[in-house]
Amino acid sequence: MDNIYDFYSRKSKRYFGIILGLLFLTAACSPKIEKSEEESITIPIAEIKKERYEMADYFPGVASGINNVELRPQVSGYLDKILVDEGAYVKKGQVLFIIQEKTFQETYQSATASTEMAQSLVKKGQIEYDRIKQLERANVLSNVQLQTAKEELDFAKAAVRKAEADEKLAAIKKSFTHIIAPVSGYIGRIPYKKGALVGLQEKEPLTVLSDISEIHIYFSMSETDFLKFKSHYSGSTIEEKIKRLPPVQLQLPDESIFSENGKIDLVLGQFDAHTAAINFRATFKNTGNLLRSGNTGRIILPKYYDDVIKIPQSATFKIQDKIMVYTVGKDNTVHLASLKIRDKDEHHYVVSEGVDIGDRIVSKGADRLKEGQRINPVNE
Repeated sequence: MDNIYDFYSRKSKRYFGIILGLLFLTAACSPKIEKSEEESITIPIAEIKKERYEMADYFPGVASGINNVELRPQVSGYLDKILVDEGAYVKKGQVLFIIQEKTFQETYQSATASTEMAQSLVKKGQIEYDRIKQLERANVLSNVQLQTAKEELDFAKAAVRKAEADEKLAAIKKSFTHIIAPVSGYIGRIPYKKGALVGLQEKEPLTVLSDISEIHIYFSMSETDFLKFKSHYSGSTIEEKIKRLPPVQLQLPDESIFSENGKIDLVLGQFDAHTAAINFRATFKNTGNLLRSGNTGRIILPKYYDDVIKIPQSATFKIQDKIMVYTVGKDNTVHLASLKIRDKDEHHYVVSEGVDIGDRIVSKGADRLKEGQRINPVNE
């Protein structure tokens, strides 16, 4: 029994020694693990400097031809011929539609005949007046008869003028049966078919003709953007600011840039009460007629800053509503700094307060750090 007890006693002491050794080993290694956790991590940094910076504001816009003309008939009648197709390019003066002109032709011929009849009556009245005038001089007829003949001649001449006016009016109405392109451009949708009754009372036009040799892009600015616009660009009036604006670009829906630069040439006089925005217009030469009315895109309005501090947005982060960045001290520890933003674009902030020339900031990896942490800085 004592032998068994001694056996277990020796075995327990051996296990106790092993456990004790493990505890000492763990204690010896613990400071090394803690030290490893405190080792500096390599982080890219950038030094703050002032420089000239070109940025841009983006505003969604809609294209419109410089002249979008609704073609409407000026007389009523049946649509006899449609001489163009939707989407076709037509030239100024080209005949596009013909309204049945038989009735108007007959009216014109009747007016022409009336003019000829009136002119004949003038000739007859003139002959009668000349005859009576000679007899009156010979004291054969009285002056009253001469005056009567004169009145009849004047009436006949007035009838000629009226007949000629009616003839011109009939000719004009007859010409209205031919709907002619007032400008060169592209034909829009044609909602009517041959044989349709068209007239002045129809709600829809025959078509819309778009002159797209130049394109207007209409876009809007919010009240905040408009205040920034007024404060940034030089000029004592809005008109002066518009004249001094740099050329603008148009970004198409596929994010490509339209080949021609444009010019902002108009700003409306008041804000829209429903959208709290004010509308601008930029004009572009439409090389190759690539753009059509209704196209969308984004106006790129460049802005230039001289001697400013710019910081990549990728170097910043938000704490509540504040834009923050990590600055790097002389001992390579990082510290939070709150930035005051003067302006921004899609990639950078223009900063007015929070950092200064010569300061070093963490440019990437700020999400891996905490206040007071030491880093191994590497210049980008």
